[in-house]
Amino acid sequence: MEDGVDPKFVQDQVGHRFASTTAIYTGVSTDFLNTMMRKALDRAFDHAERERR
Repeated sequence: MEDGVDPKFVQDQVGHRFASTTAIYTGVSTDFLNTMMRKALDRAFDHAERERR
């Protein structure tokens, strides 16, 4: 998943009906989580700043 594989693809490959089941068995590194959070926060703040203009 850290390499960009679609989570739905992983879910289908392991045969889980619900994404929440796959999430139980999925782990990612702290660096990956931090990078994802930084990107999400940057997008959110950029959007908020554009809305204020």
